[in-house]
Amino acid sequence: MKKKMHIVSSTDDNYAQHLGVTLSSLLENTATPEDFVISVIDGGISEQKKQLLLDTAAAYNTPLHYLEVDLDAYDGAIASRHISKAAYYRISIPDMMDQSIERTLYVDCDMLIFDDVKKLFDIDMEGNIVAAVSDYGEHNRLPKMGITSEDRYFNSGLLLIDMQAWRDHNMTDKVLTFIDENPDKLAWHDQDALNALLWDKWLILHPKWNAQAHVTLKEYKAKSVEEERTLRTVRGNPAIVHFTGADKPWQEGCTHPYTEAYYAYLAKTPFSHKFNNSLSV
Repeated sequence: MKKKMHIVSSTDDNYAQHLGVTLSSLLENTATPEDFVISVIDGGISEQKKQLLLDTAAAYNTPLHYLEVDLDAYDGAIASRHISKAAYYRISIPDMMDQSIERTLYVDCDMLIFDDVKKLFDIDMEGNIVAAVSDYGEHNRLPKMGITSEDRYFNSGLLLIDMQAWRDHNMTDKVLTFIDENPDKLAWHDQDALNALLWDKWLILHPKWNAQAHVTLKEYKAKSVEEERTLRTVRGNPAIVHFTGADKPWQEGCTHPYTEAYYAYLAKTPFSHKFNNSLSV
């Protein structure tokens, strides 16, 4: 039997439609969508939208099921700006899933996926707990959390997780403890906490796998000719587009160059028919 590849995301009711778009793009851009198993962490999704997500995956013969998270564990988590508490729930992924699963790929629910993510499941993790893409927001967060190293800071919107390594290092409890004890340090929520504890335990992926708005909109200035060459390829041919920041394609006046692509994939989902393309914010 062919080994299944596990994709995990998390959403509340407000972002359920946008997760449907992410899943549509994921499953459209792979030759064998039935090889995936999708798990959705339920951050408060209505029964109606749960069914629409199930229908979205079923159209590609892909199983989808829901994971229940211990909400009490996130009492100390701070929600602000455009980030709800549902964003934190990725921290509990290895504890909510079958221990026989070797790897999972976590994807945020504000992404468009244009390449086959199966390629990520074959990479050598080199002993690291997660693989991710550097964050291009230049937030300079590590020193503020007491990390004096010059190591990079990653964006947590896409995480390839070595499940056993995560459990062996007891990462869920460590991250939750950090959140509870350091609320003043979490400007970027769970992403800060993950970086504080995994700063030397993550593998850097090519930035095409998480093309953030800072890169797509040319807000980030490359530090070398080589880096600019790399980012130029990302802008021209991203594997995954991530709508980072508060400016989202479903908001009026959004200038992101992949706004039309968002609506093209929305049209392929049951959300389009049910809500007649109405915005869900």
